[in-house]
Amino acid sequence: MAKSLVLSVSVEAGCYRHIQISEGATLFDLHEIILESFDFIDDHMHTFFMNNRAWDKSEEYICPNDEAEFGDLKGFSDKAKLSKFRLKKDSKFLYIFDFGDEWRFKIKVLKLVDEVTKEPIVLKSVGEISQYGYYDEDYDDD
Repeated sequence: MAKSLVLSVSVEAGCYRHIQISEGATLFDLHEIILESFDFIDDHMHTFFMNNRAWDKSEEYICPNDEAEFGDLKGFSDKAKLSKFRLKKDSKFLYIFDFGDEWRFKIKVLKLVDEVTKEPIVLKSVGEISQYGYYDEDYDDD
């Protein structure tokens, strides 16, 4: 039985990260390393769709706040361990961050590895993207 997963997380063509993470980690842990690896600020809600279909509540795992408002979903990202989903090579699922801008991250299992991963590791980083592009530009006060 594998102990860790290597995931490809892509946000748009030519911009992706390969992340190694323990099967014992939660979806919330994955959320944190995805944002860190893309240099995003964790200032919005997020959700995972484990059936790879956006806004399908039958397999939705949302961030752990606003429980009363989202009572009909499958679960919360801080309670769902990756091992629960019995992911295999080529399994795909979707992570959406910031419901206003709706950043869609496509996730694919590249491989399962038989080693312990204590903390998630970014193995490969290709391409750059800006969460708030308009803040990244230099403005003149003139």
